[in-house]
Amino acid sequence: MSAAIVQINFDIEVTEDEMSRAATDKAPLFNGVDGLLWKIWLVNEDEGSSGGIYLFRDRASAEAYAGGDLVTQLRQQRPNVSVSVFDIMEQPSRITRAPLPSGK
Repeated sequence: MSAAIVQINFDIEVTEDEMSRAATDKAPLFNGVDGLLWKIWLVNEDEGSSGGIYLFRDRASAEAYAGGDLVTQLRQQRPNVSVSVFDIMEQPSRITRAPLPSGK
């Protein structure tokens, strides 16, 4: 099983500071997500967008998250939610120091 990435983007109509406060409040929810190794939170106030990059231990966990309750709630709360699941090209990613789990 290879690790997988979930990328989520959505529109926001708040400042970066407001988004950061909201994200900080919600961050503990992600500690219990099955298979999630880490999440990077994203925001671009100039473009009015936010989102995240998530590394999962395997594609099954990534797909379960992408179709699960937290993403469903996000779709109900935010406009223009985009969710993509990606396989990782491990060899070139390791060369460029990607923070991937060791081994396969």
